[in-house]
Amino acid sequence: MRHLVTLWASLCLVCTAAEAPPAHLNSDQRIALYEKQLRAAPGDAGVQNLLASAFLQKLRETTDFAYLNRASTLVDRVLAVDPRSYDALRLSVEIETQRHNFPKAAQLARDLSTRNPGDSGALGLLGDSLMEMGRYAEAERVYQRMLSSRADLTSYNRMAWYTFVTGDSAHALSWMALAVQAGSPVPENLAWCLVEFGDMLAKTGHSDEALGEYRKALVTVPGYHRALAALGRRYAAGGEFDKAIDNFRKAQTVIPLPDYTHALAILYAHTGRAREARQQEQLLDVIDKLGQANGEKANRALAVDFADEDRNLDEALRLARGELAVRGDVYTWDAMGWVLYKSGRFPEAEEASAKALALQTPEPLFLYHAGVIAVAAGDVRKGRQLLEQALELNPRFSWPQAGEAGATIAKLVIH
Repeated sequence: MRHLVTLWASLCLVCTAAEAPPAHLNSDQRIALYEKQLRAAPGDAGVQNLLASAFLQKLRETTDFAYLNRASTLVDRVLAVDPRSYDALRLSVEIETQRHNFPKAAQLARDLSTRNPGDSGALGLLGDSLMEMGRYAEAERVYQRMLSSRADLTSYNRMAWYTFVTGDSAHALSWMALAVQAGSPVPENLAWCLVEFGDMLAKTGHSDEALGEYRKALVTVPGYHRALAALGRRYAAGGEFDKAIDNFRKAQTVIPLPDYTHALAILYAHTGRAREARQQEQLLDVIDKLGQANGEKANRALAVDFADEDRNLDEALRLARGELAVRGDVYTWDAMGWVLYKSGRFPEAEEASAKALALQTPEPLFLYHAGVIAVAAGDVRKGRQLLEQALELNPRFSWPQAGEAGATIAKLVIH
């Protein structure tokens, strides 16, 4: 999930005020339309902003960051002529968010919300950056203002995310139910929320309901990679490994995200397909090398993947530390703790893990990681309690971690 925690933030917020996108056109059709218009009027700022908006939507759908660079070029061109262009500045907030330059994104969004206090999109992007920086109390206030300004999918899903991260799973599920009920003119945005709803359900023990939301996402956007991967995780957790592999392979065909590659590597290894497992590990290494070639300094998802595979731990630590330099949220602290544990640095791992648990976020993997770390550090009683809490949320929260949690508990002797 390298960028998914960032990408969720852009739901329906990159459309400029100049003109709403044609509802019947998909992203590729919008791009073709605006490129044609731009050839006819190369200096038209409104068309440039619309094309940049379409590129950012395409980025959400593909995670191809070439679209980010294309959007940035257009926005820079508009701002060079008019540095106060509201629409271009609004798009630049999204661009800086995707680049993980959260302080700059927050400042730009704050300036926009001062100029136009009723712009719920600017408020949403401001809150998103605050969430990424771990400034949760500020983010809540901003999201409440956004909700007051516009109650729709974009504000409901943000309230869901905030309440989930800060430990209130019941209200988070209620907010996300409102988000999917509200719907979106952009099918991919609704599909994203359906998968997110399913993930929240799965993490809190509602596995059957989660499957229903994932399947709705696939109806909304056939072949949607996030829904396919989510189904793969649920099938793996239930021991249906062939179905899990099939879904992850389909997701990887759409977008070769590191998470999908890692999942296939461990699934192939578990099912005795050593050659295919090694191919996936090699692909993960290629993804890392490409990131290094592009100057990537932070990637917490890839860091956790390497830590799970017990390899490339120096690189994993570099990527996790790079992430922590630009993010201060609980997910980054969890990644850091796990990488430190795998590197044998147990006291530092405990400190990082404690920060990940600070808000009581209902993430079974946080509790699993913390429990394993506590046991390694010698606190067997605490470790067992944390592992039991992970299983209480969902006895099949994740494969293979749920099984490993149960096996560890069985071996522990409490004095």
